[in-house]
Amino acid sequence: MKSCLRSIYSNTYIYNTIKTDRELSLKIFQYLCNIVGTEEVVKTRRTIFCALDSGLQTKDNKVISSGSKAEGLDLMGSDYDQMIVWKYFEVYENKSKVSSFANKTPIIMDISDTKPGFTKLKLYNPRNIYHINQWVDIVEGETYISSKLFRENNLPDGMIIHGPCHSAQDETYDSARSFRCREWITPAHQWIFRSRSSWPAHRLVMSVIKDGVLFVPIGCRGSLNEDLEWRISFSMAEKQLIFSFSHIQLLCYALMKIILKDIIKKKHGDLICSYFLKTILFWLFEESSPSEWHPGNMIPCFRNCLRRLIYCVEYKTCLHYFIPKNNLYEGRFTDYQHKFLLDTLHAIYHSLWTYVFQTATFQRFREAQRISSPPYLTASSLSCFLYAKLATRFKQSTNRKLLIKRIMNINDKEFTTYMMSLFSTNWMQSPDGNDFSERNKYQYKQNQISLHCFKAGLYANTISVWSLLASLFYKNKRFNECIDIINYTLSKFTPDKIMLRWENSLSDQTYFQKVKKAVGLLLTFKHLIINSVWFTEPYYLLPVELTPLLQSVVFRSICIIPSVVYLNMLSFLCLHHLEDHRGKLNALRDLQLTIRKRYFILSNKLSVQIANNCFQIAKSMM
Repeated sequence: MKSCLRSIYSNTYIYNTIKTDRELSLKIFQYLCNIVGTEEVVKTRRTIFCALDSGLQTKDNKVISSGSKAEGLDLMGSDYDQMIVWKYFEVYENKSKVSSFANKTPIIMDISDTKPGFTKLKLYNPRNIYHINQWVDIVEGETYISSKLFRENNLPDGMIIHGPCHSAQDETYDSARSFRCREWITPAHQWIFRSRSSWPAHRLVMSVIKDGVLFVPIGCRGSLNEDLEWRISFSMAEKQLIFSFSHIQLLCYALMKIILKDIIKKKHGDLICSYFLKTILFWLFEESSPSEWHPGNMIPCFRNCLRRLIYCVEYKTCLHYFIPKNNLYEGRFTDYQHKFLLDTLHAIYHSLWTYVFQTATFQRFREAQRISSPPYLTASSLSCFLYAKLATRFKQSTNRKLLIKRIMNINDKEFTTYMMSLFSTNWMQSPDGNDFSERNKYQYKQNQISLHCFKAGLYANTISVWSLLASLFYKNKRFNECIDIINYTLSKFTPDKIMLRWENSLSDQTYFQKVKKAVGLLLTFKHLIINSVWFTEPYYLLPVELTPLLQSVVFRSICIIPSVVYLNMLSFLCLHHLEDHRGKLNALRDLQLTIRKRYFILSNKLSVQIANNCFQIAKSMM
């Protein structure tokens, strides 16, 4: 009898423990969804960056977004990376595979005397040297492309070299120029056929190998040929694999990145990087059953991820996912670093949630919940839409019809319309479409096109497009009509509006997500979002009086002016030309009050500087 009771008690205890773990896992899963984003939010972020790639593509270069943001994560301090593939070059494994029909400069891999995962690149035909002679290095009669010379060539102002990349000094943006081989290279062939559980599926494997591989300009540290070597990059393959993650797998990946950034890096610097985490999780997901990865199993799943990281560090083994002969941890740690890092990882594992909830990411979320009304907060895709807007500055980099075709291929009707609205707004700034004169039929036709762009822009970019229309009327000296447009647009600046910024608050993101769910993306942007006014080269719609702004406040060929500041400034300029002194004085006071109260002006240094510069220009005209 006692034995029976003990058995019943034991089974009940196990059941309750399992039930408690499951309930806690579900709560942690939901909590992470609020911090990282739901499946829908992640999908929207990815769609934005796929559209961005379409907008940035030119006849010379293919752009591939990478980094956390392109993967669908928008964590605090997340980076945005670009791989820029040079289309006029093609890499081949050997000379026998070179296509005589390809209108490209052939480059041949040379893996002799290189470690796995690296290669040298030499020109197939040395006579092609004339247009790339600043990159080449001739060794024993062979013409190699130097990764060092290539990396250092054409470094943009304000950027630094970081690994293979040109990087922003604040480390928020990396750009790596690269070459592409369209075939799946021999050193990675074993990945196609090796034994695995069920992920990645055969169809995904076939899709991955069709993309081939890239080569980025960085050699193996300490190699005799380091300056000649190039790293073989599987970033296109890795992006496809991450897109195939279940949402719980993505959340585990995000939580690992949070712990890395907020805990491990602060103690150990760059001993562990996010690429190592990604590699470790690829192996773990390949070896495990997809049925294990569900929200009710969140805690055990994440502990598995952490255990695998500890195992890899303990045995100093992190095999490259596609080329396992390349051990990423080889020579990575000193004995002291190894022991110290292991101690940290064990401490995190044994007091997991104490460490997790003390991270800056979780603290920020909890603080926002505490002071916010609504009490329920959730991350959204709001801030990522600013990256979509960046794509529009490349309006002249590709044929419009081709660009429209690419945008129309996006499998999301609302988002397609949104992107077309952004591009249409930018096309209003075309230099040949801004003259109202009917004496020139061509100019009149172009003006009609500009007005059609205005109508298309209204779908989702209301404030910006009305501001540019006011600029169009101002440029054509129709000052009274311009003032009418300005007054109408200023009436849209009500306290319930949200400003689009690089990092919107969680309360803004929650409000955006709630409205978007109720009325859809287009109406949300049309009636809720306030954008700055972006003037792109050659700045045809920027009033000539404001050209001094271009000397100090241009961000990557874009002059960005807070919209409420610009409209008040434009009103002042109209009244100046109408010789309305009293009206000018009132407009100057409105502009001054707007700047003093920071009314719909971002707090960053650039926005404040440009607002103050506008006021100084107006003041000098009194």
